[in-house]
Amino acid sequence: MDVSEQQQKTQYIAETNRSRQPDLVEETKKPSEDRIVMLSDGIFAIAVTLLVLGIQIPLADTHTDAEFRKALTHDFLTNTLFYVLTFAVLASYWLEHRRLMNVINQVDRFFLWLNLLFLAFVAFFPVAANISQYSQYREAVIVYTVVLAGCGYSAMLLRIYAFSNHRLIAADIDTNSYNFRIIGFAITPTFITASLCLLFIPNFQPSNVFYSWLLLPFIRSAAHIFANRRIISQRKVG
Repeated sequence: MDVSEQQQKTQYIAETNRSRQPDLVEETKKPSEDRIVMLSDGIFAIAVTLLVLGIQIPLADTHTDAEFRKALTHDFLTNTLFYVLTFAVLASYWLEHRRLMNVINQVDRFFLWLNLLFLAFVAFFPVAANISQYSQYREAVIVYTVVLAGCGYSAMLLRIYAFSNHRLIAADIDTNSYNFRIIGFAITPTFITASLCLLFIPNFQPSNVFYSWLLLPFIRSAAHIFANRRIISQRKVG
């Protein structure tokens, strides 16, 4: 494909997107300065702050030094562990959201609603983190996992909607690499949702579901390597 054909294709995609989306809210060179990012960053900041408030020690039930040390080593450390885990998840979602907003150059109403759905899961994280303290119960593990997976899937929908047919991104951006990254992005919510199947094992401790998530870094690394190889092979063919 020569330069003139590429320019014609780019112009055609841009004109098609404008004709299909008469409800575009705004087009800007710097989406990071838009209200949608300001709202998103504010909700992330509030959610992270509220997570800390969930770390408490039941001092009312401690009457001796031994009871206080037990509460400190068990309740405090357990709550802190879930705080670190939830904070890491929120931080990764925030980074992905920032990367997405740096790529797109326009938004529409449906994207705004998808973003609000994503933020609804983010805002619910402090509640889910508090519930996860009772991970000895199956229902608590299910709630925490559903919120985590819902946040991941809603973030994935944002990417799919933005990149599909260059709907919200520049027409000259190559979407092949992003398509593979979307597949990789779906691994985390899919894996943690599938981990709930462990709860059907007889005499299985519900809190042990979280230990299966230690496999995620290895799975994501393998998927990342596979996606990079596919992208390189496609570029060579192209």
